[in-house]
Amino acid sequence: MMPISRKWLLAILAMPIAVMFMLPGVVWGGLWMGVQGGPRYIPNTDMVQRTSWNFEKTYEEVKFDVNVTGGLTVGYDFINQGFLGRDWPFWMKYFGVMLDVTYENLSFDQQVVMMREQRNNDTRPDERKEYLTYIPSGSSSMVVFSPMISLKYGFLPNAENPFGRLQPYVGVGPGFVISNPEINGWTTEEKNKFDVALVVETGLRYMIFRNVSLDVAFRYRTIFTKFGNSYYVPGVSGVIDMDWNPHLFNAVFRLSYHF
Repeated sequence: MMPISRKWLLAILAMPIAVMFMLPGVVWGGLWMGVQGGPRYIPNTDMVQRTSWNFEKTYEEVKFDVNVTGGLTVGYDFINQGFLGRDWPFWMKYFGVMLDVTYENLSFDQQVVMMREQRNNDTRPDERKEYLTYIPSGSSSMVVFSPMISLKYGFLPNAENPFGRLQPYVGVGPGFVISNPEINGWTTEEKNKFDVALVVETGLRYMIFRNVSLDVAFRYRTIFTKFGNSYYVPGVSGVIDMDWNPHLFNAVFRLSYHF
């Protein structure tokens, strides 16, 4: 696997912090920053191999490893004080925005799966071939930028947290994915691919102190664009495309400081 270089990774993860400190103003009320991590699960997924426009092979139900994600988040809650403090409408206090940057590694081991082979989408069922075969192991380092809009509600208000110490929320937004999908033994044609995803997160925030919160959340992501890569395979002439449509499920634990 060719990982994203450590220098670039550090620069990417530092971006939310840099954005925060470049903002004007001495009082940053409404701004918050958090570190996060948690396990990530991908259901068994079909992977489609194409060597021409009318011929494809499908590796069925490929099993992926359970890995972890980690990253940083910078957010802003619409309050009438501090940074960007304005005379927001009353209902704006239920909304917020955040920029989320995560890093993770997708991987699957060599395994035996069912292969479905067909010439094109019009192939009659009796002309399709199905048989057991090996798929080599593979992996993909992946950085995801996720700007999201969040909707939240507060329970258990007190003097320190007038909005509420307990805050269920839901967030949604696009994900911009930079990745290096690779399969062992195959030569990768394209590096640092760019794809677009949908990101949905729902969770529960608890204000431990006035300025410190803990989020426990569930996150779902799906990549819209053709996710995969093109490869040169020993013994095969031309380029092979290997594509799949990943659905990623995360448990997220986030510790944040509110300015």
